[in-house]
Amino acid sequence: MLAVKIILVLLISITASLGNTLLKIGSSTGDGEELLVLRHLPRTFLKPAILGGAALYAISQLLWITMLRIADLSFAYPLMIGLNFTLIMGIAWSYFKEPVSLGKLGGIVLIFAGIVALATG
Repeated sequence: MLAVKIILVLLISITASLGNTLLKIGSSTGDGEELLVLRHLPRTFLKPAILGGAALYAISQLLWITMLRIADLSFAYPLMIGLNFTLIMGIAWSYFKEPVSLGKLGGIVLIFAGIVALATG
């Protein structure tokens, strides 16, 4: 059962991270219009990247609800958040060319140290 929980957390983190990546891509494209101006809302929210990102994020939430039924929140949540931080940082570095500092890498190490402490404590 532990393997199922870990696989489910991985799927949740992957779908949430990819969903957020698509939302970033969709919000970063366009002709400079204000994304939340009322007249631009249909054009903003009907962008394929925005729709895809919202769909992936919705899938991650459905998986999360399933996870909440089978796992302790104190186990699942820190693991999912740690994986999300790690995946998003990797995507931001590789796709968006955002810098990754030693401080960010150290933060990821500390997050996972905390997750291990929570899981084994």
